[in-house]
Amino acid sequence: MPRNNLKVSNFVFVTIILISVSTFLISLSKPKSKEIKTTRQLVQFIKDHHSQNHLKSFTFIQETVRYSPQQQPMDTSIWYEAIRYPKEFRIDFGNPEKGNANINRNDSIYVYRGNKLVHNGPEIQEFLILEGGLFHYSVTETIERLQGLGIDTALFTTAIFKNKPIYIIGADDTNFDKPQIWMDAEKFYVVRRLSKGKNGELYEARYDDFKNVDGYWIETWIEFLIDGKIIQTERYTNIDVRPNLDDRVFNPDMFGKYYWFEK
Repeated sequence: MPRNNLKVSNFVFVTIILISVSTFLISLSKPKSKEIKTTRQLVQFIKDHHSQNHLKSFTFIQETVRYSPQQQPMDTSIWYEAIRYPKEFRIDFGNPEKGNANINRNDSIYVYRGNKLVHNGPEIQEFLILEGGLFHYSVTETIERLQGLGIDTALFTTAIFKNKPIYIIGADDTNFDKPQIWMDAEKFYVVRRLSKGKNGELYEARYDDFKNVDGYWIETWIEFLIDGKIIQTERYTNIDVRPNLDDRVFNPDMFGKYYWFEK
């Protein structure tokens, strides 16, 4: 169903902050844990080993299911999403004729409901930084951007998650009170994100069912939770890692006039 009211808009803001579409080129040489001991070393390693053929953009269609406080599915809708690194991200919610979409561009967001611009302002998309943006930034700028989102990049630990080694930026695997990112230590895709809300609630995003799409690992299943309860799930289909994205897709002045997908 289309999102066309303020209440849904606020919900979308939360899920977009948490959302993550984790994408990285398959590792050509796996790192050894002893070689990567800091956030800076991790970012530098990824840049050194994957800069030449990193993912530049991709599109997909998403089935979105929202859940009630009783953990029951409430509604299902189709979203159309396009990403172009380092700073462009667009979601069209449901039937494009309804005119409900969010456009992120150059650290700003433009929110449209009912074909009208209802909000715009500064917003940094966290997932764009590590999953593609870092190839456009220096190591220092990448770290500063993470710090700007409240992540303590000085805290860097290793752990095991689902029987696989991971790196954790911002905390360890027993501390959920800090903003943090969990990353697979072999293929370098994000598997988990956690952050705290204004009222102390725990926001969590879990990424799973990664698939190799033309040489890139992309998650096709995401769960969003608040205080351990699922509020939304997402399933990706029709993934295109080599889309021809026109600049008009991310141009707020062209909203309603141009789409990357067929209406």
